[in-house]
Amino acid sequence: MTETVENKRKGLLERLRKVINEASSSTDQSSDEEISLPKELYMRLDLDPGAEEVEVTELSRDSFTIKARSQRHTSDYAPRWFLLPTVIATVIFLSVALILHPHVIPMSGNLSIATGSLVIANAAAFVTFILAYINHRKDLYHSMTPRIYWRTFPVVLASYLMVVSLAMVALYWFIDQIFHGVAFDIWTSTLIFAIFTGILCYFVIQLVETWSINMLTSLMILVVIGGLVSSMATNGNQYWWQRNFSLLGTRASHASLQFNLTLVISAALFLALVDYIFVSMAQKYGHNWRHTVLRLLMSGSALSIAGVGLVPNNGLGLAHFWHDQISMFIVYFMAFAILLIRWLLPEAGRTLQLVSYGIVLLLIIVYILWYFVSYFSLTSFEILSFSLSFAWFMLFINTLLSLLWNEKRTYKVVSHD
Repeated sequence: MTETVENKRKGLLERLRKVINEASSSTDQSSDEEISLPKELYMRLDLDPGAEEVEVTELSRDSFTIKARSQRHTSDYAPRWFLLPTVIATVIFLSVALILHPHVIPMSGNLSIATGSLVIANAAAFVTFILAYINHRKDLYHSMTPRIYWRTFPVVLASYLMVVSLAMVALYWFIDQIFHGVAFDIWTSTLIFAIFTGILCYFVIQLVETWSINMLTSLMILVVIGGLVSSMATNGNQYWWQRNFSLLGTRASHASLQFNLTLVISAALFLALVDYIFVSMAQKYGHNWRHTVLRLLMSGSALSIAGVGLVPNNGLGLAHFWHDQISMFIVYFMAFAILLIRWLLPEAGRTLQLVSYGIVLLLIIVYILWYFVSYFSLTSFEILSFSLSFAWFMLFINTLLSLLWNEKRTYKVVSHD
């Protein structure tokens, strides 16, 4: 009996592998091979009655993914369309250079390849991202509803712009450290600019074609870590840590706008993730008052984080008062969500519950060591509290995504010889 089941499994795997090989050898022709799917999977793939096709992708020797095949082949989309914004951006860069009559163009500085890339190439890539994201919306509707798609659209754009801008600044800073003072003639500079712009635009299109809700989570991590680290490095005061973390968002910091913008965009991504996940959970599990309470607590945390960025801790007046009050609301909302996770999300299992209570215990210990023992400074306490809360949030989001998409079901295998 065991050998029969094993032979059937091998037969099905060989059949799937044959479908993949034939599909890869001819992307413009439909395969004559047929595959039977359970009715439930047929409905989940949103296939229309009639002549349907699915795309089977081999992940490993015994692992595959099956998805509805799009009528347009996205694999040819990026190579064809990244050239147009690259050419337009390069012509603009060359025209500006010719108007300013430079004999040589430095790699970094005010009038440099770095400045041109940060302004012109970034703008071209940003427009390319918008057009590709809109053009790809029907494919994204399979993982999110149209309402969620358009609600997250401005948040995704702002986050993308911030991450790419920070990455470009860091890249050219690193290049300047290695090749400090290097400069090129106008034609070589234009070629370097064109190559960089082409790579950026191609990467943007490929990013949209492989976009998923997990990338929204990764984007939030990049915004939070990149924005905060960059603010620490560029705030203009090496001893900022002697006061508190909020100093980075005040007038005393050169990077206050960047720090506050990081908080606002991170909160918007936080809110978009919570919105997407709980709308999807309502569609899968139905409306549940426990989920509604948990969603309100997490949304309140996101809005409070945005409020901290919108109300910097400047002076000792109302701004200082409300900044502290809003900061405490973050603590209240997160504390209730963590403490009540056992009752508000019983589907999550004991792992999330045990980790949640462990994090609460660590937060209490850190608070005692800071407030009563004076072992930690205020900045250390803020950084440790943020790190523990952020770690819990990432575990919480991954747990919810697993409840939504990683459900495992067993089907009887039938081999057609």
